[in-house]
Amino acid sequence: MRKSQLLIIIALMTMLLSINLISEDKSKSYFGGLPWYGWAGISVFLVIAGFWFALRDAERARRLLEEPVAPHEDAAAQVSQISEEDFKRLDPDRPNYPHPVIFPERCIGCHACVDACPHDVLAIVNGIASPVASDQCMEDTACQVECPVNPKACIVINTTKKIRPRPVPVRDPSFMTNVAGCYIIGDVSGTPLIKNASNEGADAIKHIAHELRNGAAAEPKAGVDVAIIGIGPAGLSAAIAAKQFKLRYVGIEQDKVLATIDAYPKGKYVFFKPETMVSRGTIEVNGPGEQREKILDSWIGAMNASGVVINESESCKKVERATDGDYFVVQTEKGLEREKVSYNARRIILALGNRGTPMKLRVPGEEMKIARDGRTEDKVKYKLTDPEAYKKNHVIIVGAGNSAIEAAVDLVARRNGDQITFRPDDEINNVTLVIRSDMKNDLKFLNKLQVYQCIDEGKIKAYFGTGIKEIRDAEVVLMNSRTSEEKVTLPNDFIFAMIGGDRPTKFLESIGIKIA
Repeated sequence: MRKSQLLIIIALMTMLLSINLISEDKSKSYFGGLPWYGWAGISVFLVIAGFWFALRDAERARRLLEEPVAPHEDAAAQVSQISEEDFKRLDPDRPNYPHPVIFPERCIGCHACVDACPHDVLAIVNGIASPVASDQCMEDTACQVECPVNPKACIVINTTKKIRPRPVPVRDPSFMTNVAGCYIIGDVSGTPLIKNASNEGADAIKHIAHELRNGAAAEPKAGVDVAIIGIGPAGLSAAIAAKQFKLRYVGIEQDKVLATIDAYPKGKYVFFKPETMVSRGTIEVNGPGEQREKILDSWIGAMNASGVVINESESCKKVERATDGDYFVVQTEKGLEREKVSYNARRIILALGNRGTPMKLRVPGEEMKIARDGRTEDKVKYKLTDPEAYKKNHVIIVGAGNSAIEAAVDLVARRNGDQITFRPDDEINNVTLVIRSDMKNDLKFLNKLQVYQCIDEGKIKAYFGTGIKEIRDAEVVLMNSRTSEEKVTLPNDFIFAMIGGDRPTKFLESIGIKIA
């Protein structure tokens, strides 16, 4: 109820009560309990009140019409980030519909904006994100949100949407989080830059070494000075720096050293952006970039030359601050046997990947090993590094996102721009897509086009509403994902489970790190 309506009701009740108190002659009969002058007074009051409200509303409407419409706060803020000179340089046509504008000098070519856009508005051209279909923009704005650089390289203009900031862990200039003694560097900090990661790894160790040697009290209960969790570019740079500073350290990696770089396709050229950033790390990231194989040789060579030892296949499960001293307790599981290990470390460096740990299928047989080309390897894999390594195999791809669809297409065809050419019969794999419900909503248009082309041509078999029930030595049992009723048993050599990853957010929050 509005305040004005409440005031009218109170006024009428007061008037009625007053008239009844005045009219105390019981010998007279009044219509409705009021004399004629009572009804006349109420009628006059209502007419006056009605005119007053009508005039007030008319005046309010007139003021609203005369006032200039203020631009949406967020839209104005976004446009203010682009000067007129930049508009002329970057967006000369300047259409009035929502679309992204890219600053090439800021772009690091990380694919974040390209992957975030579900409408294929952006693509990587010559190592830089570029709008290739601005008129297809549906004002999703995820491209700007996911852009990791500051200031943003991707800015969506002409939008009235409130563009939320990208949540990242809170840390100070020395890379220490709100949890004293716990540092975050590299990809998980929100900036997926190899050169930046290398620099942060070395710089964080310098901060820790300076602190421990200049004022920090000794901690006899700590077995190591620093525990480095995650050995990608940032973690490896930190480990080598720790060795150089003669700190006691432990390097913990759930997969293998530089697993992210190793997962890149063979021959991939990796950019070291931005080129204006000076390299201060302990691994070589000079020049505009380098091929995957040369990077691995160089960085692993630097690790070996420094005498750095990393605990591979060891997964960190918990980090907590000790209650009886200035140190952290790090709990891990090591190897296939999941041997429980504990470390007491004075300081923690988290150099985790932002994509998180691959999600498991959690079905019987997932940990199965198979023999291939004289070596033992996992039957179930969670990434496809080299499609050319698989020929004439029975392969199941689990998932319906872009990575799963691209893997399925790459196992039956070769890409040439927007076109695909099917492999010859002596190379093509027998590929089955297992999809729990339906294709993902953010599936790129080109991926959708190509996978349906493969399905229509009979190169890929797709099972929708399906999951894996059991993995056997040479076959896989599929089931209805809703009823768990067995559907079919297929011959199988390999499974690629591409159903996403458990992002490290919960792990960070379990330590007490704020995400803002």
